[in-house]
Amino acid sequence: MIIFAIVYLSKNKIEEFPVTIAVNRKTPNEIIESEFESFLECEKSTGENIQNFYLVKTYKAASSTLSNVLYRYGLKHGLSFVEPNSLKTNQIFPYSHLDTVSKYPLIPSCGKTYNLSTIHSRYEGKELLEKTMPKGTRIFGSVRNPISQLISFFNYMDVAAILKRKGININKFIKDPLMYSRKYLWFPKYFKLSDSPTEFSMWNQQSQVFGLYDYKIPAGVGRKQILENVIYQQEIDKFLERVDREVEFVFIAEHFIESMAIFRKMFQLDYSDVAHFQINSAVKNNSKDELTEQQQDLIIEWSYIDWLLYQRMLDKFEKLKSNLNYDLNYEVDIIERTSARILDFCTTPNHYKIVQGEFCPIKLLDLSKEGQKNVCCKRITQQEWEINRILKELMKESSAHC
Repeated sequence: MIIFAIVYLSKNKIEEFPVTIAVNRKTPNEIIESEFESFLECEKSTGENIQNFYLVKTYKAASSTLSNVLYRYGLKHGLSFVEPNSLKTNQIFPYSHLDTVSKYPLIPSCGKTYNLSTIHSRYEGKELLEKTMPKGTRIFGSVRNPISQLISFFNYMDVAAILKRKGININKFIKDPLMYSRKYLWFPKYFKLSDSPTEFSMWNQQSQVFGLYDYKIPAGVGRKQILENVIYQQEIDKFLERVDREVEFVFIAEHFIESMAIFRKMFQLDYSDVAHFQINSAVKNNSKDELTEQQQDLIIEWSYIDWLLYQRMLDKFEKLKSNLNYDLNYEVDIIERTSARILDFCTTPNHYKIVQGEFCPIKLLDLSKEGQKNVCCKRITQQEWEINRILKELMKESSAHC
């Protein structure tokens, strides 16, 4: 630090002029290079700001990208993960952590609790969660406009190809998605309702993950029935209030980078911790813009509780943004440029390869020659199934030496 001061001396007084202070601060480019170097040392940990996280992992709402961020954070700090013991599954939804004793046993943790949960599971309240995770665990999640979510589901699960053989297009599907889901779609690991083992659908899926008690509001109940039933309205109000109170922060998928910037500041993470590549993103076949207003309204009618959840979380997000005491655009810029710097090093620029996934083609970036040798680069582009396989191996190895 260099301090310049100009003073005027006289017999009787010292007259002070404004002091000019020049401080050596990092420029944005220096920050990005520093965070890039930090990323490349992803096996190392400063030991600072270690926190426990539970991700309310919503389907097709950027949650795989978020779990990838937590995955890298947990490995960097040597934390324990919630992982099902079975090699055949990487999730326990529609069950919660507490159901796993009889449903999906978890790989034991050396401690009584786990530091991180990045898998699909049902959130049933902070009190119950703290039986498997430490008290004070930071709870966050993500939501998405249910119209966009349904389109993403349609693309990612390759529903179009399945229904095409039956002569059903997306417009026909939207008129009665629950009926067509029940009749033609069989995705139990993604869309089972917790009280109805024979039901497979996208009915209010986001609210299901956040813990909506569907036995009080039967599957298929839509906007019209809810507006005519006071009991339904009361249950939904209780549900929304609990989410608002207990879930500390919710990502808005349509405002992902802004959400990530706020998340980073709120939970005191490094820029390199939140650098990301979009994971589990299907090649786009349909988009929300292709639907008429009437078709979009039909989706809202069907997933009305999800629409209410989304609107409430969006309002909460906008209020939070309006009260920030820092420059959000600056934060967004650093995150975007840091991610671009990392991906430029790790990946072959502007080159995608299409890999046929279990349900549909998924976008993956090819690693560059340098990136292929770097464990950090592999982590930031790894698909979810590969991440869970690695975590299971680490957890089992750890538990064997407790």
